[in-house]
Amino acid sequence: MFTPESYTIVASLFPRLLGLVFFFAFGAFLFQIKGLIGKNGILPIGTYLGLIRANYPKKCYTLVPTVFWLNCSDTALMAVVGTGTALSVLLMLGVYPPLLLFLIYVLYLSIVHAGQDFLGFGWEGFLLEVTISAFFMSLTPVPNVMVWISLNLILFRFHFQGGAVKLQSGDPNWRNLTGVAYHYQSQPLPNTQAWYAYKLPIWFQKLSTFLMLFVEIVIPFGMFGPDWMRLGVFYCLFGLQILIWFTGNFSFLNHLTVVLCTVLVANQYLTSWFAVPETMSAPWALDIFCYGVGLFLVIVQLMHLWDHFAPNPLFSHWLQKLSRYHIANRYGIFAVMTTTRNEIVFEGSHDGVEWKEYLFYYKPSEIERRPRRISPYQPRLDWQAWFLPFGHFRYDAWLGEFIYCLLKGNREVLALLRGNPFPDAPPRFVRALMYEYVFSTAEEKKKHGWWWHREFVREFTPPMMLK
Repeated sequence: MFTPESYTIVASLFPRLLGLVFFFAFGAFLFQIKGLIGKNGILPIGTYLGLIRANYPKKCYTLVPTVFWLNCSDTALMAVVGTGTALSVLLMLGVYPPLLLFLIYVLYLSIVHAGQDFLGFGWEGFLLEVTISAFFMSLTPVPNVMVWISLNLILFRFHFQGGAVKLQSGDPNWRNLTGVAYHYQSQPLPNTQAWYAYKLPIWFQKLSTFLMLFVEIVIPFGMFGPDWMRLGVFYCLFGLQILIWFTGNFSFLNHLTVVLCTVLVANQYLTSWFAVPETMSAPWALDIFCYGVGLFLVIVQLMHLWDHFAPNPLFSHWLQKLSRYHIANRYGIFAVMTTTRNEIVFEGSHDGVEWKEYLFYYKPSEIERRPRRISPYQPRLDWQAWFLPFGHFRYDAWLGEFIYCLLKGNREVLALLRGNPFPDAPPRFVRALMYEYVFSTAEEKKKHGWWWHREFVREFTPPMMLK
């Protein structure tokens, strides 16, 4: 692990692979960003930045580091997204990685902070944290040893903390090994394969859960071993990510994790496909600088690891200050497994008697509609709607704004939906209802073409109208 000279092939390819991930990340916003945070979007970035400036006039720029302080018009939003997408393509082509990694980091950090609720997912910070280490790695022909350790440590923490939180939470569904059995149905956006995986026998589900926890918690320690052991860890982690991708839709998370896993593959296993890059010694001043930065990154990560298992107020204070730049992040999703699937269905009406349903592109709706595979694309509105049933509707600020946009008939927001039942004029009333969704049986799917059952649970919001 501590001999980056043996990993120069991966080090040279890594920025290009990261460029592919950024292409997915930026490219998805070309079709969504105006409806999410544009002038006529659900959470306009101009309104958000104005509130931040009004409440924190002296430190607004450091609290929300984003280029949109300069201009937050729809044109500026599309320009940043378009530029990020173009730079991602150039990065894939290997065009001066240090400069492109820096620019892409600044642009994506700007979008993350501008995105508010719609960019609060763990993989945003994960991507930015990886990019920081990748930038400093790209400055020298041979990766600086401390920067190399930092990149490997991110991979270790991501898996180890991700597995540990499941057991730390005390959730019985992880401890009795039934967590995965629920996951296929209750995950945010299931795909077709999830329907079939849900039908597997319970002994297989428990075995799958055990193996997943073993790969997340135990296998990562092999990263600290010799090259052959690290290659074995690569195969295990790669296999886990492929299986998660195969049965779910988690944006670009699985793709990013696979890219990061490549740091485990030494030159000796790649020379049949790639030539070993010619290297030379980096200038001593640059090497010392990278060593110092790498040491800082490692220390911050170790603080995060310590704070995860033994919370320390001092560590928490400094980690909070650094969190806005995503230098090091806390990892661990699905600490508590959701065992039921409730969906919020939005309906509109002209008269309060006849109601018509708004249809989303990817979240479950009609019971005969097949769950789609969309990863690495992430429909941000569909994803955010998954969280609604876990709280009261008044606590989600974006929900009220979304309903307001439906009542106004905002074209940018309606473009995020698959079906607008009111093409001629917006409805007078909009309401939200909660339904429980359950995968259909094999017999029902064969006979009726159903993928889901759904049963009404309760009214989620009362009918709303414009004053």
